[in-house]
Amino acid sequence: MLSYTRFGEPSQDPIHEFSGRPRMMTDIEAQIRLRQDALRESRGQLNDIERQLRADRELLERVKQATVRHGRRAHELKIASQTADDRVEEIQAAIDEESVEGGRLEVLRSALKETEDGKLVHEGSYQDSVIAYDAKREQLRALRNELEAFDERILELQAKAKKAEAEAQNLSRKRSAALGEKNAAVGRIDDAKLDKATLERKLQEFNVKITDWITQAENVSPRVNVDPGETEASLRKKYTKLTKDYERYEQQIGASRQEIAAEATRSEVAYSNAVRQIEDLESLSWTLKASLIERRERWKKFRSYISCRAKAQFTYLLSERSFRGKLITDHRQKLLELSVEPDITKKDGSGRGAKTLSGGEKSFSQICLLLSIWEAMGSPIRCLDEFDVYMDAVNRKMSIDMLIGAARQSVGRQFILISPGTKDDIKNLPDVHKTQLVLPLEDGNRVVNLV
Repeated sequence: MLSYTRFGEPSQDPIHEFSGRPRMMTDIEAQIRLRQDALRESRGQLNDIERQLRADRELLERVKQATVRHGRRAHELKIASQTADDRVEEIQAAIDEESVEGGRLEVLRSALKETEDGKLVHEGSYQDSVIAYDAKREQLRALRNELEAFDERILELQAKAKKAEAEAQNLSRKRSAALGEKNAAVGRIDDAKLDKATLERKLQEFNVKITDWITQAENVSPRVNVDPGETEASLRKKYTKLTKDYERYEQQIGASRQEIAAEATRSEVAYSNAVRQIEDLESLSWTLKASLIERRERWKKFRSYISCRAKAQFTYLLSERSFRGKLITDHRQKLLELSVEPDITKKDGSGRGAKTLSGGEKSFSQICLLLSIWEAMGSPIRCLDEFDVYMDAVNRKMSIDMLIGAARQSVGRQFILISPGTKDDIKNLPDVHKTQLVLPLEDGNRVVNLV
C-alpha cells in the first residue's frame, strides 16, 4: 500500500508521511524565512541609508551655513575692496599733491597687493564651498533614489510574503483534511484486517473441525451423500429448523451481520466527521483567542491615548490661570486622582489634593477636568449646571471665558451652561446665546441664566 505526500509522489512509509509535515509546507516555510531574512536585511540597509541621509543632511546644513558665511565674507571683502579702491584714489590724489620721494607710494602699493591677494584667496575658498555643496546635493539625490528603490523592494517582498502565507494556510487546511481522511482510511483498514484475521482464524477452526469430523465419520463408515434413513423431506425439515434458529439468533442479537457492518461503517464516518469538526473548532478557538488578545491590546493603547490627551488638556487649561497640576490614572483599580498647585511660585510641583483646595480653586479645577474629559468623548450635547456657585468674581469670569472659548472651538458640539449669576460677565458673541429663565419656587421665584 502507498501513501502520498506531495499530491502524487508515492511514499514507502505511509504512517510517517501522513503524520509528519509535508515537504511542500517545509519548502514554503523555508521560502517565507528567506523572504523574511531578505526583508530584515533590506530594513537594515534602509536604516543605514536613513542614517547616512541624516548625516548628509547635517553636512548639507553645515555646507549651507559655510556658504552663507562665505557669501557674507565675500560681501565684506567686496566692500573692503571698494573701500580700498577709494583709498587708492585718495592716495593717488595725495601722491599727485606730494612728492614721491618719501616712499609712501610703495607702501600703499604693497598694501593694495596684499589686499588683492587676500581677496583672491577668499574667492577660491568660496568657489570650493560651492563645488562641495553641489557634490553633496548630487550625493543626496542618489541616496534618495536608492531609498525609493529599497521602499519598492520592501513593498514587493511584503506582497510576496502575504501571498506565501495565504498559500501556506490553504495547504495547511488541505493537509488537515487529507490527514483526517487518511486516519479514517487507516482505521477502516485496521478494522478490515482484524475482521479478516478473525474470519481466517474461524475458517481454520472450521477446517480443523471438518477434517476431524470427516476422520471420525470415515472411522465409522465410508463417506456418503445422505445419511441412511434421511429423505429429502427430512433434510428440508432440518434445514428449515436451522434457518429458523438462525433467524431467532439474529433477532436476539438485534440485527443481521450486514446491518451490523453497515452500522459500523456509519459509525466510523460519523466519528471521522466529529474529529474533523473538533479540529475545526479548535482552530476557530485559537483564532478567536488571538483576536481577543489583539483587541485587548488595541483597547489598552486606545485607553492610554485618551488618558494622555486628557492629561495634556488638563495641564493646559490649568495653565490659563497660572496653575500647575496633573491627572493620575490607575486603569487597573479604575481610579482617577488629580493634584493641583495654585501657587506657581512654589518649586515643589507635586501639588495638592482636591480636598485641600478652596471653593473657587476646586470649582475651577473641576471645570478644567470636565473640559479635558469632554475632549475624549463623542457626545454632541454637553450640559453644565451652576458651575460657578462657589466662585468669586475673578474665578467666575475666567471660568466662563474658558467654557465659552472651548465651546466655540468645538465643531459640531452644543454646550448648555446654567448659571445663577448675572449676564454681565458673558460676552456678546454671534454664536453665543444668552437666555434668562424664571423658575417658580415655594419661597419665591428664582432667576437663572442659560447660555
